[in-house]
Order: sequence, then structure tokens, then C-alpha cells
Amino acid sequence: MKRIGVCISGGGAKIGFAVGVLEVMYEKGIQPRLVYGISSGSLCTAGLCYGSLNFLKEQLLAIRKRSDVLGGQGLRAFLSQVLGIGSADGLFGMEKMREKLDDLPNPQPALRGVVGYVDLVSGEPRYVASDEVPRAEFLDAVQASCSIPFAMQTQRVGTEVRVDGGVRDILPLKQVIDDPLRVEEIHVISLSPITPDDLLLDKRVLPVTMRSLDLMSHEVLLNDLKIAKLYNELLRKCPAETVKEKREITLYEYFKDK
Repeated sequence: MKRIGVCISGGGAKIGFAVGVLEVMYEKGIQPRLVYGISSGSLCTAGLCYGSLNFLKEQLLAIRKRSDVLGGQGLRAFLSQVLGIGSADGLFGMEKMREKLDDLPNPQPALRGVVGYVDLVSGEPRYVASDEVPRAEFLDAVQASCSIPFAMQTQRVGTEVRVDGGVRDILPLKQVIDDPLRVEEIHVISLSPITPDDLLLDKRVLPVTMRSLDLMSHEVLLNDLKIAKLYNELLRKCPAETVKEKREITLYEYFKDK
């Protein structure tokens, strides 16, 4: 059976799009053995590892408002950052999201899932695999991968200060290619458009700031995609006998423009 990998980018509430693409894949008989996820993509990874696609979809459809997954702690963050009282460093707490992660029904992973977060102390990305650590430790990494700096509470473990993996890697495609499972086919689910849409902006600071952050994130996404293209170009230039287990990455469009 062909070894298939899936790479899911970060994208916040656009996680529903990833679930839709995964449904199409499963309907076509495409069964991944390896799933990498960053930020909200890590939630999909956890769902496929310790639950099922249907369970993940039901959990997402049950969310009606922000408070279903995030607890407000703006006052606590103000007291902590201004007066030095407490340890809150984000506007929202992650406890409710963690409860949902702990509700995943299966004690053992059904496939190899890998999620990434960034340690702010070293500045380095860290990747954690479901088949290499206990379930609780893997879910810790998923929670950290979703922790957007300033907006959400950071995760502090030992000397590490863990935040959203999208700070460094929005699309961990290189990691999927290099994974020891050596997948033969990779499906990329990008929760952000490859080409950013035009946007009308007024003079308010917040929309301008958010647009700037989106464009910076988009540039990181493009650089991540360039990895696959460079990989293929190098393979095509190398004689087949010099490349062990030669693998070529091809693009597959689920939803083609009409």
C-alpha cells in the first residue's frame, strides 16, 4: 500500500476547510499514514490520531461561539503585565480547548501524527510525534501549536515558553518530506490562499496591522511551498541511479477554479 502523507497549514477558524478536503480525500480512498499539522492544522492532526474524521467534524460543528473553546482572561492579563500579579500573558486562556483535546476517544494513535510549536526562549521550532511520546505530551504540543502570541496564553514547560508553530513554519512541508516514514505521496492542505486577495483598507490601525501580518505569513507560506519545487528540480537533474528511493512531489487540485 502506498505511503501517503498529509501536510496541513495553520489558518485559525479556516480549519473547517481542512476537514472538507480530508472528507474528499477519504471519499476517494486516499488514506494517510502520516499527518503533519501546524497551529489549527495540529487540531486536525490530533483528531485523526486519537479520534476520527467524523468525530473531529462533530466537535467543530458543536462550536457556536468563541467562549466554547477559549476562556476570556483580559483582566488577568492586565493585572499580570501591568501590576505583576499572576502569570497570565494572553487575552484568552486555553483550558477549554484542552478539555476538548482530552475528550478525544482513542488512547493510542491510529497513525503517525506530528505537530509543531515554537520555543520563544531558543527561537527554534519543535516537532512532536504521536508515536514517540505519551498521549498527554503530544496533546500538550497540540495546545502549544495553537497558542497565538499575545492573543492566547503561552505554554510553559521547564525552560521552554511554547507558542504557535506558525511563528516559524506555517506549512511544514520540508518536515513531511524528511520524515522517517518516507511517504511516497504528499497532499498539502493550505488554509490560506496561495495568492492573497485584494483588500480595501481604511485609515484604522488594526486592519492595516492585520493585513501586514497576513502578507508576512503569506510570504512564509510561499517559501515553505518552494521547498517542494526545489526538491523536484534537484531530483529531475540527478541520474536515477544516484538517487536512492527517488520520489517526486506532484500537485493535486481538489477544487479547481471554474
